[in-house]
Amino acid sequence: MAIVGGFDIHRRQVTFDYLDTVTGQVRRGRIEPACRAVLREWLEERLAGQGDVTLAVEGCTGWQFVVEELQRAGITAVLAEPADTASLRGSKSRAKTDKTDARHLRMLVAEGRVPASWIPPAQVLELRALLQLYRDLRAQMGLSAAGAQAVQVALLAGVRADHRVRPPPDRLQDPGRRAVQGRPAGVGDRVGVPG
Repeated sequence: MAIVGGFDIHRRQVTFDYLDTVTGQVRRGRIEPACRAVLREWLEERLAGQGDVTLAVEGCTGWQFVVEELQRAGITAVLAEPADTASLRGSKSRAKTDKTDARHLRMLVAEGRVPASWIPPAQVLELRALLQLYRDLRAQMGLSAAGAQAVQVALLAGVRADHRVRPPPDRLQDPGRRAVQGRPAGVGDRVGVPG
């Protein structure tokens, strides 16, 4: 591997530590703020055209956009399982910091010992987002079970439409759909229920 490294992700910043195995040069620092646009620009400036690059990211809050940007830049992303990664660190003799976490991930990548987690494909991530939307809509709208079922049918019908599969005709007349149609104007429109 030409470059190996680790990212420690937090809400406000991403701490990095990477090693160029050809030159032996180690680079450390922070990427601030921790957002998609800044990370994309940083990756283009620092690692574009570097060849074989592998970076590890702990599977905690914020991992998804970081992994997506790494993959977009042609970098091999390894999603590290947090509990197993911590156990490989051993007992703490010093304070745990962002720098030491990033360095620990870099060393695990270099040694080929990262306890990897599964990175879901785009279709699974999209379905997760739809299910989260469903839960949020149900909570915001205070939907009954029938209304919630109608929202679910509408969301899944949209997924089927994207994949060119038509929903069975009997599902279009279910009680949940009728419950949404009987609600005040605009509710069905907000959740994408076809009229």
